[in-house]
Amino acid sequence: MGLKKVWILATLIVGSALAQKVQINFWHSMGGVLGEATEALVKDFNQSQNQYEVRAQYVGSYDDGINKLLAALRAGRGFPHVVQIYDIGARIMADSGAVLPLGELAKEKGYDLDQLLPQPRNYYTVGDTLYGLPFNSSNPILYFNMAAFQEAGIPYRPTWTLKDLEEAARKLTKKDASGKTIRYGLSIPIDSWFVEQISYNSGTYFCNNENGRKARATAATFDNQAAAAFLEMYARLVREGVAANTGRDWTASQNLFAQGQAAIAAYSTASLTGVLRQVGNRFPVRTAFYPYLQERNGVAIGGAALYLLKGFSPQETEGAWAFIRFLLEPKNQAKWHLATGYFPVVKGVQELPEVRQAHVKNPNYTTAIQQLNTSKVNMSSAGCLMGSFPEIRQYVQSAWEEILQGKPVRDALAQAKARADQALARYNASVRR
Repeated sequence: MGLKKVWILATLIVGSALAQKVQINFWHSMGGVLGEATEALVKDFNQSQNQYEVRAQYVGSYDDGINKLLAALRAGRGFPHVVQIYDIGARIMADSGAVLPLGELAKEKGYDLDQLLPQPRNYYTVGDTLYGLPFNSSNPILYFNMAAFQEAGIPYRPTWTLKDLEEAARKLTKKDASGKTIRYGLSIPIDSWFVEQISYNSGTYFCNNENGRKARATAATFDNQAAAAFLEMYARLVREGVAANTGRDWTASQNLFAQGQAAIAAYSTASLTGVLRQVGNRFPVRTAFYPYLQERNGVAIGGAALYLLKGFSPQETEGAWAFIRFLLEPKNQAKWHLATGYFPVVKGVQELPEVRQAHVKNPNYTTAIQQLNTSKVNMSSAGCLMGSFPEIRQYVQSAWEEILQGKPVRDALAQAKARADQALARYNASVRR
C-alpha cells in the first residue's frame, strides 16, 4: 500500500472515531477569567477520553442562563445536557421537573456523596432530594488595601462587625482640600447577594419558614434588622463621601479598588484571582470574613451547581454524568480553585501539594475556606430557598437604590417586601400540584 493510501486510510479512521464521539452540550455563565478556567477544564475532559466531546457555550450572566434554559424547556427543544445554574435557581430547578436528581443518580452509579462538603451539598438539597451537584461555590469576603490600612494605622483582623467596618471606612477615606473624595473607605456593588449574606451572617432569615428549608417559603423576610442596618450604614457613608456608589456594576467597583481609590471592598471569593491580577504590584491585598451585625453566625454559599437535563439517550446521559464527575475530581477542583478563587467543593483538595503551596504563597485563597469551616451550620447559613428569587433580587436592589436617594430604609424594604411576596405567591400558585 502506498504512502498516500495509508495517509488517506488513517485520516478516514481518525475522522470516523471523531464522528462516533457522543456530543454533550454544556451551558455556563462564566465570563472573563472564570470563562478561561471553565474552557480549560472542558478541554482537559475532552482530551482525557475518546468517548465524549463536550461543547461548552457561554450563555451570558446567571440571570440570562436560567432564562434561556426556561425558554428552551417551554419550547421543548434546544436545551443542553448539562447546565450551570446559580444558587438561587435551586428551588426553580427542583420544581421544573426537567432535571435528573443527581443525588439519586450518584447513588445508582456508586458515587460517594460524602466526598462533597456538607454546606454546598445541603444547599442544593430540596426536601430530601439533591437535584444539582455544586461546582463553583463561593462566599462573600472583604478585600483590603493594606497600604492604606498601614497608612491609617488600622491593624488587620479576620472578623468584622458592621460597626467595625464603618469606623475603619471613615479612617481610610481621603479627601482633597475642596472636600472631594479621592479615596473611598468602602465600595460595595448594589447587589442583593450582599444583603442576603448580612442576614445569614447575623443569624436571621431572608425568607420565612426558616429560609424555606422547613417548608416552602411563602414570604420574604429581607426587612430584618441586619439587612436594614447594613443598608442604612451604606447610605449614610455614601452621603458623607466615605462609601462609593458604583451602582450595580461590579466591574466599576473593582476598578475603583484596583486603582487604589477604595480601601475596602466586598466581592465574591470568585473575584479573587481577577482582583489580584488587576491590582498587580500597586499595593498588598488581604482578605477577611464578611461582616455581621452583632454575633457572627455564618454565610451561605454562593456560586452555582451543575444540573443534568432529562430527555436524552442513555449514552448521552452517561457522557453528561462522566463530565460532571470529572469536574468534581480533586485534581480538577484544585485547578479550578487556584485559577478562580472559588473554594473546592470536594474534600481533600486542600491537602494536595499544589494547593498547599499556593495557600502558603498567598493566604488570601484560604479566607473563604476558613470562613466556611468556622460558620455555624443552621437554617440561616443554609441560605434562602424560594421561587421567583431572581425577580425578588431585583426588588431588593431597587430598594437599595431608593435608600441611596434618600428614601427611609424601612419604607423601601416594606415596599420591596410587598412586591416580593406577590411574586412568591404567583410562583407558588404556578407550581402547586
